[in-house]
Parts: sequence; structure tokens; C-alpha cells
Amino acid sequence: MKPLRKIVIAGLGRYSAGAFHAPVSPLGTLESRSPADPDDVLGEFPYGAEDVTEAVAAAQEGAARWAATSLTTRINTLRRLEKELGARLPELAIRLSREQGRPPWECSRECQGVLARMSHTLGNAKTQLEDQGFSDLDARLTHRPLGVVAVIGPAMLPISTSHTHIIAALAAGNAVVWKPSPLAPASAQLYAEAIGPLGLPPGTFNLVQGDDSVGRALVDHAEVDAVIFTGRHQTGVEMRRRLADRLEKTLILHLGAKNPAIVMENADLERAAREIITSAFLSAGQRCTALSRVIVHQAVLARMLEQLMAMTKRLRVGVPSQSTFMGPMLSRARRDALLAVRAQPAGASVIYTGDAPSGPGWFAPPTIHLVSSRMPDSPYQHDEHFGPDLAVYPAKDFGDALDVAEASPYGLCASLFCADRKRWDAFTAEMPAGTLFWNRGTTAPSGRLAFGGAKHSGNGVPGGAAALAALRRQVPLLWGSGPSFPGIVGAAEPSEEDEA
Repeated sequence: MKPLRKIVIAGLGRYSAGAFHAPVSPLGTLESRSPADPDDVLGEFPYGAEDVTEAVAAAQEGAARWAATSLTTRINTLRRLEKELGARLPELAIRLSREQGRPPWECSRECQGVLARMSHTLGNAKTQLEDQGFSDLDARLTHRPLGVVAVIGPAMLPISTSHTHIIAALAAGNAVVWKPSPLAPASAQLYAEAIGPLGLPPGTFNLVQGDDSVGRALVDHAEVDAVIFTGRHQTGVEMRRRLADRLEKTLILHLGAKNPAIVMENADLERAAREIITSAFLSAGQRCTALSRVIVHQAVLARMLEQLMAMTKRLRVGVPSQSTFMGPMLSRARRDALLAVRAQPAGASVIYTGDAPSGPGWFAPPTIHLVSSRMPDSPYQHDEHFGPDLAVYPAKDFGDALDVAEASPYGLCASLFCADRKRWDAFTAEMPAGTLFWNRGTTAPSGRLAFGGAKHSGNGVPGGAAALAALRRQVPLLWGSGPSFPGIVGAAEPSEEDEA
């Protein structure tokens, strides 16, 4: 078998109208390199100036044909994709690991999650999308697709996150134009190759590669009916401004995070440390669900710090393998940005730095800071960093800990570690976050539940298991006689029921 780094993947260009198309008017090329070994070039993926226009045009045609099919036909067709993806999962996991520098076991779990979420979405599609009749009302509630849905995917978990929205959009009868992260073009292309033989009407699923300018062109396109974006808060704000006068276009934003965990004096500290360190440093801390702040009751601060440092010391950081816990960051730019913030951690100081390879690759050691002065406006304490860094805050009591946790402008996930139900109930009532966890970390929200963020972490439209509801319109149909109104010659006087 060839070493993985000897396999060069040919970039196939845009996927639209049921086929791949090389650029006619080249606009740029994405070069995919392994972040664990930048000399390992997976391939070059060209994109063209015409890609967005052609893909959206194909999606318009595909949307009309796909929306005309029955819900049962759509579900059965997508079930075939479930089989096709299942057969391609081992290859996809290998490619993800090479392209993203994540351990193979982690990428395999992401791919298995793709199937699990798909099965759940399709299993619930009929319940959520079938028409509803009424025994006491001359009416019917129907569901209509939005049309052309643009899915702009994230750099981390690039397949599973986008896949959740793609499958929900397709099940609801929409056509999709997917613009994946420029840091995962090889993996995205393989996903598109799996969808190719599915039997969808041409144009129902489309792929465009490229940099941020391609994403902007897709967002701005007049024939795109909905945009789903997963990524940084600043980019989401820019999208909302660009669409300020396009109120008819649905915008779904899943944005950044500064996720906190509170550890109280009666918590199981060993368990808390294990859950916190896993959530903070899995995927080199680059998941939106990663923990980046821990607020610890001062009575157990010293013991908790010992547990956190001991657990971090046990992490294996290095070149991706089945025995590695954490690989590199996704790019040099991301690694350098994190190191720059660490160089000036206002109000905090490093208390532990783990091991990381010093050779090729964009490795950053897992690091723990202790915050001595709360400075909510400092870049270190305020901004999202998407890297292996954990800030520990002392707290006087539960109320003080809640104040620190709520001080962030973000509200995606939050954890509480304690032994009593009363505090958990107070936490769930007061903590402004999309998903809350009790005595467990934040990195594994259930695909069977809705997922979304509060505050700066989203715009209030949930994803996950609730994605279907966000990607269709409910259209009530009414018939029969309407109510009577006074003042019309020859009309019957309104009844008490009409006036009510």
C-alpha cells in the first residue's frame, strides 16, 4: 500500500447538474496541505469565476424537479445515499485525517456520526414534513421547500456539520449549493463523489470550492433563497449586514463560542478534570463546542488545578495516529494567531504548558492559564480563539461563578459540575446558552436534539435535529365559507361565533 503522502488527489472542479466541471475561467486554486506535515500536498483544487452562477442556475432547475417529488420518494432516495456514504466512510476518514491533522479515530467517529444524524433526520422527516389535516376545520397545513439553499461550511468537522444541513435541506425538498471550508477541499470533493451516483435530479446537490470571495458571491446571489453559515461571529455579522435589505432570504447562523464550565466545591474533581480537558483540547480546541473557560470555587481551586494539569500531562500530542489524542491546528495562520494572543494574556498567566512536537506541522501545546484579574474586554479573556487553551477563573461562590460564565458575549454551550440538583436547576434557569451539560463536557451534544446558540453564538434558528423545521415553509390552506361581516347589503348578520 502506498504511503498516504504519496497519493495526490486530482481537483475536479465544480460539481453541478450531476457532473464535475473544470473551471472555464479560472479564478483561483486551493492547495490542500496536511497541517501535520506541510510538505504533504494532497492536491490542488481549482475553482472558476463562473462556478457560483452555474451552480445556482443548476440548483434552480434541480429544485423545481425535486420539490415535485413526493416526500416518500425523497426519503427513499436519500436512504440510498446513506448506503453509499457508509461504503465510503473508511476512505473519507483517512482523507479527513490527512487533510486536517486529526487522529484517525477521531475522523472515523465524525464519519460514523454522519450516518447516525442522517438516520435520525430521515426517520423523523415524515413526522415533521407530512401535511396535517383537521377534523373541525376546513383547512390543511402543508409544507413547502424554500428553494435554493446555500450551505457554507466550517473548517472543523467540515463534513458532519455541513452534512446535517445538506440532508435536512434535501429532505425538505430544497436544492443545495455547498461551499465547504477552503481548508477541506479534498474531503469535500470525496463527499460530492459519493452523492453523484445517488440518483438525485441533476442540480439538486451542487458543490463550489473557493475562498471567502466565493462564499460572498453565493450569499449575494439573487436566486439563493436561504443561507446556512457555520463559522466565526464576525463573518456572520457581515452576512447579516449584506442581507439587511433581503428580508425574504432565510439566514441561519451558527457562530462562535467562549464556552464555560463551572466547578463547585462538592463536584467530583477527577471526573470534572477528565471531562473538561477532553472538551478543551479535543481537535486541538478548534471545535465550536470546545471549553475555553473554567470557573472554579475557590475552596477547591488548588486541587482542581492539580487535576487539570495532571490530566493535560497525560495527553498524547503529535502526528495523527490511533494512539494520538491531539494533532496540530488546521493552519499556520490559526496557530500563529493563537500564539500571538497567548503572548499578551492580559490579567492571566500561564501555569502549565503541555508537550507538542517542534518539527514540521502547525502544532500548539495545550496550555492552561490562571486568571488573576477579570478583564472582560481583553482579547485573551473576551475573544474566541479556537485553539488548545484553557483559562481558569477563581470564584467566591455559585453566584459569582455564574457572573463570570455569563460575562461572555457568546452563549453556545456551558457545563456545571456539582453534586446537588438545586444548583443544576438554577443553572438551567439562569445560564444563557443553547445547550447545557451537567457533570459532563461540552464536546458531544446529541444529534437527536436541537442545536444552536444564544447571544453572539447564533441568530436564534436551531440546527441539529431541528434543522428540518428551519428549512421549509408552513403554508396553511383554507376553504369553505368564511365568516360574515356587518354592513354588506343582503348579507346575513354575523353570528356570535363569527364575531368571536
